[in-house]
Amino acid sequence: MDLEKIRAVFPDFQIGHFHMFHTITSLKWENIFECESGEEHKNLSLIMTCSDGYYIKLEFADVNAMCFRGNGQISGFYIKDMSGRGYENGSRYEVGDYEENEISFYCSDVIVKELVRFQHSTRIQKEKRGQ
Repeated sequence: MDLEKIRAVFPDFQIGHFHMFHTITSLKWENIFECESGEEHKNLSLIMTCSDGYYIKLEFADVNAMCFRGNGQISGFYIKDMSGRGYENGSRYEVGDYEENEISFYCSDVIVKELVRFQHSTRIQKEKRGQ
């Protein structure tokens, strides 16, 4: 997992800091069939927001054991690298929320697609400063 896009905004960001994202605004499940190999992969794209006025778009590859329930509001989001415990391939990362088990799954890779500040958040901050 490459965290450089996040570290460009939050320089000290570590894998344990995903708890800052607490609202799922978009969830897209995708079955991908590779004609050449005949293999099928299940990918998940999530867009989540945080109270700091950012949204993040993440793509999870080779998702398995997916469970989602609730309305998308979670107490905090975690991604655990399981490779140190000998897990590889489809179960390298464990993903879920901290308290309510609204979302949970395993995947082989996590790709940070983008991290963007909300437009309305910037406007509100300028109004607070009197600009």
